[in-house]
Amino acid sequence: MGGILLDQVSQAVHTPAAGADRQALRSALVLSAARDGKITLIETIQRYPTSEVHVEGDRLVRAYRQLSALEGRIQDLLGINLF
Repeated sequence: MGGILLDQVSQAVHTPAAGADRQALRSALVLSAARDGKITLIETIQRYPTSEVHVEGDRLVRAYRQLSALEGRIQDLLGINLF
């Protein structure tokens, strides 16, 4: 599931050349969460390992909606609250 998340979000948050985005995003997410266990878009962008990062808002919203729907289905299946 983590790979799916990275693939979806790396299509919205990426380098201009769109190379090695999955690894760059993973690194930025880990660094964003390292301090307080929370991930924010601003911290992720600040921690992105390149000097330039592109954020495509429409794709990011679409990925968020897809992941939220997946979360809901998993919760229904397992009968638990993930977040």
